[in-house]
Amino acid sequence: MDLSNYQVKLSENYPEIEGATNDPYTVGILKNLAFSKMGELGGVLTYIFQSNIADKTDDDLGELFEEIAITEMLHLNLLMHAITKFGGIPKYENENGVSFNTAAINYTMKLKEMLENNIMGEQEAIRAYGDAARRVKNESLKDLFMRIIKDEELHLETFRRLKDTVQFLSI
Repeated sequence: MDLSNYQVKLSENYPEIEGATNDPYTVGILKNLAFSKMGELGGVLTYIFQSNIADKTDDDLGELFEEIAITEMLHLNLLMHAITKFGGIPKYENENGVSFNTAAINYTMKLKEMLENNIMGEQEAIRAYGDAARRVKNESLKDLFMRIIKDEELHLETFRRLKDTVQFLSI
């Protein structure tokens, strides 16, 4: 399958966080984006798992999932840096101290189901980042969230296109 025309990350830089102060409320928002069941860490692990499963169907497809996982890893790293800047410790736990659990990973082996779940996950990520942008006070952090949304929208478009292709090819 030729996937060379799929884009998973914009070339636009991510905004730097400025004016961060100790803020437990903002740290909680950041931890949920990073480490909740639907957060970036879960996305990284899910897409790496899927890249290995998809490799069995098509090497290019497996590579595309891996590239998306790498972009999500970049988002995770940005969030972890932000947690630190706002006075938190980037432990793998949500705002309530609940540790990340790999039970959050979707281990489906069927490509169509993977794509359907990924579409829902990316929609949830876009919603969560938009909600977070409305809730935080720091403008540079809002800008970071809005920039990450752009990547998530690319992922959503990619998974929708792939789902259409998979249905067409009856994979």
